[in-house]
Amino acid sequence: SEHYDILSCDHVKWEERVALIMRFDTRFQSSALRVNAFRTREMQSMLLYAAYLCTCLEDRAWSFAISLCMQFLGGIQLVSIEQLIEGLAQIGFSGSVGRLVDLRSERKWGMIICVIGNNFSMISSCLLFLLCLPMERSNWIYTLSLLTALVLCATWRVFMIAERNVLARDWALVLVSVRGSMNRRLARTNAILTSLDQLANVLSPLLLGAVLSFASLQSTCIILAGYSAASLLLKGTLLITLYERNEDLRTKKERSRTLLEATVDSSKESDRKSSRISNLFIVLSTYYSQTVFSAAFGLALLYMTVLGFNGLDIAYGESVGLPENVMAFFRSFGSVAGIAGALMYAVFERQFGVRRTGVIGMMIQASLLSLCVVSIWLSGSPWNPTAYFSTMTWSSWWHALLGNFVSSPQPTSSEASTPPPAPHASAHIDWSTMASSDGTSIVSIFTFLIAIAASRFGLWMADLAITHIMQVATPESQRNTVFGVQNAICQTFSVLKDVLVIVLPSPSTFGICIIISYGFKLAGCCSYLFYIAKSSAQARKLTKDQELRKFSTEEAKNL
Repeated sequence: SEHYDILSCDHVKWEERVALIMRFDTRFQSSALRVNAFRTREMQSMLLYAAYLCTCLEDRAWSFAISLCMQFLGGIQLVSIEQLIEGLAQIGFSGSVGRLVDLRSERKWGMIICVIGNNFSMISSCLLFLLCLPMERSNWIYTLSLLTALVLCATWRVFMIAERNVLARDWALVLVSVRGSMNRRLARTNAILTSLDQLANVLSPLLLGAVLSFASLQSTCIILAGYSAASLLLKGTLLITLYERNEDLRTKKERSRTLLEATVDSSKESDRKSSRISNLFIVLSTYYSQTVFSAAFGLALLYMTVLGFNGLDIAYGESVGLPENVMAFFRSFGSVAGIAGALMYAVFERQFGVRRTGVIGMMIQASLLSLCVVSIWLSGSPWNPTAYFSTMTWSSWWHALLGNFVSSPQPTSSEASTPPPAPHASAHIDWSTMASSDGTSIVSIFTFLIAIAASRFGLWMADLAITHIMQVATPESQRNTVFGVQNAICQTFSVLKDVLVIVLPSPSTFGICIIISYGFKLAGCCSYLFYIAKSSAQARKLTKDQELRKFSTEEAKNL
């Protein structure tokens, strides 16, 4: 009204009136542009979330199906072998795939490589499992098909991890970097992406359990192959739309081009062998030189564990007679706890900051997982290492290992010669006696699974905090390389877990794996606390140096 009075005054010159009107018009246009820009960014975020949800549904559903197929074909030992091959593939190729994505001049080519490699390897492995499940082991086609399926599953895992890293670690950061308050928005985006991942982990086991209630594993593999083909088309449409609407995704900083030229020059100056060694050294040194190395390494230590829903829980649960729908429920419960942790991460991050939130998550996880150690000595636990080692021989262990792939002679040990258990189609729980269908108490296994599921709350808080720190502290030209190496190191520890379970495949020795896993959880917590202490000391030193610069030389000496 004040400006209107000025415009209506006769003594105001017409030039001033025109200038004031133009100022109003400029402000209105600026406000309209901000509203349109906000709507555009929100629409782009929705496209990213939809594509990431499709990827997570593929990941969780096929991971659960692989565990069921491996358990049906060979038990807990074959589950560990499959995870071992996946881990070795990620160790050998995750860093290289991440670097390949970084070296692309345009982001779309890196994403195309990941999406095609992911979906085609999943479809192929589905068809091979469809061939293996009804086949006799004495047939050489069974052995060849199973080995090829294991290789394709490992290939799928490498490209799946790369695709998720590109979406959640690179594209997501590009979308939030053009806005204000990037840290807050990045924390919110990471929390949403993690919640979508856990939502997929809730839905996938339940949906697969419903499908398996009326269909066989073979039919389930056909359904998953069809879903992967449909998901490929849907993800492609979403990602192409997002890429075309966001100019920042279509451009990369010049450092990427410099990195590409340096790589080309170095490859011309050395032979192939030395170039590979040099490339490996560059990748590892890039990772080690990051200021967040201790925090990232602490996160990697958490992967040396059987205390997670990684397929081994299915085999361990079936060994004590739990039905599949109960195990699917615990997986979903763990995912709900993970969603709660991801949502509470954003709340804690605003209240305490990223680093302290990571400490809280680590402490919650370590406290809850201590119940897994306690479960070893509770009623119904299969813990009996003395009996296992008294009957085990090298020959019996080796024949049991080969029996997963081909028909082998009967070993001498009765425990090792037991054929792989069939799925517990008639397994049920008597809630009045808290026992399974074969009379085994479920107190121990329920304590184990409840502790694992509840600990996901703290795990995802710590994971989001460390991921946030790594995203912010890692330069853009090194981001996919660092996260690729991080994944490879994580899988190195996961491989150690798989080797441990392959060596000790009996449920009676699973308690040894639990104790060792908990020790690595504590080591990861200590590594992250070391990063917190080191970064706090550096921050205090920087603050003190800045204060010293304010004083004269004589005053500084006195201080």
